Amino acid sequence: MRPDENDSNCAQQGSRFAARALHLPRSPLVGLFLIFLSGTVCAKPNPLAMATCLAAVQSGQHIVRVDTLNEQGNSLVGQGKFREAVEIFGEGLRLDPGDARTHYNLSLAYAGLDDHAAEQAELAQAVRLDPKFAKAHDRLGLRYMEDEKTAYAEEEFKAALKVNPRFAEAESNLAILYGHQGKISEAEALFRKAQADDPRCDQAFTGLGLMLAGRGRLEEAKQQFQRASEISPEGLYTALGTTEGKLGKWKEAAEIFQKAVRLQPTSADARLNLGIALANAYDLKGAAEQFSEAERLSPESPAARYNKGRVLYDLGRLQESRFELETACNLNPNYSPALYLLAEAVRDLGDTQRSTELLESLVKLTPANADAQSLLGQNLLRLGRTDEAIEHLRLAVEADPEDSRALYNLAQTLKKLGKPQADQCLARFQELAKQRQISDRVQQLGIFALAAADARNWTEAIADTKEALQMCGDCRFGAALHRTLGLIYCRKGDLEDGKRELEAALKLKPDDPEARRALEIAVSLLAKPGTGN
Repeated sequence: MRPDENDSNCAQQGSRFAARALHLPRSPLVGLFLIFLSGTVCAKPNPLAMATCLAAVQSGQHIVRVDTLNEQGNSLVGQGKFREAVEIFGEGLRLDPGDARTHYNLSLAYAGLDDHAAEQAELAQAVRLDPKFAKAHDRLGLRYMEDEKTAYAEEEFKAALKVNPRFAEAESNLAILYGHQGKISEAEALFRKAQADDPRCDQAFTGLGLMLAGRGRLEEAKQQFQRASEISPEGLYTALGTTEGKLGKWKEAAEIFQKAVRLQPTSADARLNLGIALANAYDLKGAAEQFSEAERLSPESPAARYNKGRVLYDLGRLQESRFELETACNLNPNYSPALYLLAEAVRDLGDTQRSTELLESLVKLTPANADAQSLLGQNLLRLGRTDEAIEHLRLAVEADPEDSRALYNLAQTLKKLGKPQADQCLARFQELAKQRQISDRVQQLGIFALAAADARNWTEAIADTKEALQMCGDCRFGAALHRTLGLIYCRKGDLEDGKRELEAALKLKPDDPEARRALEIAVSLLAKPGTGN
């Protein structure tokens, strides 16, 4: 055999074993071990073969190192040490930027820091690198759903199910999305499929129970809740408490979250949920205690720090509030609610310059944040930076045309400068004030109507709602008022009138799930003999 033939054969062997080594990542010595087993002996040292072998070993070392870093990072996430986890996963990505699993794990660390933009970016990168990563598709769908980007959320849930048609969590999440959209039959079918695919998927039972209860199918709902309680009672309590909170029943929500805390006393999330409910039920002291406990259990939770700072701010304990809010911002520099409240706190403490700096950072992150633009404009007026103040007040009004304070400040500032736009702004402010008076009266009548309906005083309830509708005209409460009137008619037994009002509500707001559910019930009852007006 000629030397060149022998050299060529060695190079081919080395390449083949290097490829095999990449598919056996658990040992950095796999590449060399396979070459020893091959029985291939080179007539002379071959630099290309040696380089290929060395690359295989180094690649294997990197893969094992990335595996180790992922394990360490996941352990840190479990301990609530999210910033350290971010650093560990970042080190893993420097070794292997194309590892979809590391991007996914990094998204979990960012989620713990409430950095949702970074969480979404990492999940998107994970599914780009591995389109068959079902869990990443599912979590990305959840992220979109929380941001109310329902079309994107549906796409991701379906992508997860295309990869794994029996992925119960993705089925449940898609069912929840369909439920919010009023697609009740599709949602129920998906919940039941999730239960069949994974009988331990508690959210499938809880979700279906909540949907059935909302449709008046109480006995069936009770069975679903019983099953969910057998699987995960704390999960059921969390879901029920969240539902009560969304309905504005914060006292009832707090009582339910108390049960979750008793089951999971070391859960920072359970403490956080209870604290939020107590704060909204005006038990600020009790809320502060729960947020302190959440901090102790998860020291790197920006949400715990922010919520404690919010409660302390409401209690007038500004210095303590400032400390908590600064800590939240240090944990997550992009945490918009904490940045805004910190700007308010330091402003109240007399540090307008620091407040301005915080708000300037915030409006770069969220230019359409009307509150931040308005407060920044007010700060700049205090600091004598009038031209900049006008620009930010203008941006505030552009972001929220009903921001009366920003509009008033803009009108007054323009007036002092003799600008012709001042009269136009002032006229708009006066019109807004008039509309607000009407809105306040409309809301007041709505409250009166609901109270009368609870007392079964149907005549007064209907009269108050109709008066509110007449005053409202084309106001933003029109859909809600038609829905309220429809529900009152249905409760009274006037199903035809109820159906008419619910249809009017859906014409104004087609995606109103409560109106759609009520309309379906009314239509089904009207179809039965002996029902109706």
